[in-house]
Amino acid sequence: MKNLENTFKEIKDTNGASNKQGFEMVADKETTEVTESLDTLHDAITHDRPITESTLTGLTTAIGALSIDVGGTLMSVAETEKIPDLKRNLEIFKEIQNGDVSNSNELTFITPLIAEHLSKNEGVLSLNGLTTLSDTVAESLSKQKGDLNLNSLTTLSDAAAEHLSKHEGDLRLYGLTTLSDAAAEHLSKHKGRLDLYGLTTLSDIAAEHLSKHEGDLWLHGLTTLSDTAAEHLSKHEGNLFLRGLTTLSDIAAESLSKHEGNLFLRGLTTLSDIAAESLSKHEGTLWLNGLNTLSDIAAEFLSKHEDLYVSDAIHARINTFKN
Repeated sequence: MKNLENTFKEIKDTNGASNKQGFEMVADKETTEVTESLDTLHDAITHDRPITESTLTGLTTAIGALSIDVGGTLMSVAETEKIPDLKRNLEIFKEIQNGDVSNSNELTFITPLIAEHLSKNEGVLSLNGLTTLSDTVAESLSKQKGDLNLNSLTTLSDAAAEHLSKHEGDLRLYGLTTLSDAAAEHLSKHKGRLDLYGLTTLSDIAAEHLSKHEGDLWLHGLTTLSDTAAEHLSKHEGNLFLRGLTTLSDIAAESLSKHEGNLFLRGLTTLSDIAAESLSKHEGTLWLNGLNTLSDIAAEFLSKHEDLYVSDAIHARINTFKN
């Protein structure tokens, strides 16, 4: 029996498409053009006439323009050739349509129809193979209830950010390296853990928007933080993760000391006396595990903090100032 998997099948009604693992080819003018090109080629071979370059080019072009249903989206053959590991994606599409999302993390490509199926999943949904996300797909995924991991995305449109802000559950976007102010404003409305681990810089405006986010805010990728941005983030309600910072100005330290929630500054290797005095007034757990040098004055200030995590060596120094 002939294996029909991943073969072309001509269909006239696209409503029933996408429930098979193989391709489905839509009957339209492109199929007619392929047929005509094949007829021309066949006629040349039958009558022993030269096959011209234009004939072959016409056939190649016609085949490339064929419309194929791939996961509910009509695409040309030429477009499908650009999809990495298309066969494996189609296999996973079929699994998802049958209610099995266990291999969704392998997807490198997704269509709105498949995203709609995934949106019905409740629990952890990992799509870390995706490097791009259309606005339509983002809208569908926003309906999913549970943790959503999209850690290979490097960019996110403002519209996609707006859709994802409505997602209920933890949202992980480790791969984002940039975030527009508008996207930050949208994501600030998301409720739950928000991971923006890959951001290395954050504008003051974006910081102001994110300060309004309700839930844990992970910004471990930031290596610098302006005084203004620190002031904004100090108003954030929830745990604030800033492990990537290696230095902190006295003004920024004063602002962050007013933050209500656990504060993670594990990347700092040293603190000025003024910064230490400010941070000693912070209410909540304070993580300064990276400190390797500290003056006696700074150590005495930090000894007043009630929930401080530091290295064993720094802890021993701080303890000498406790009553």
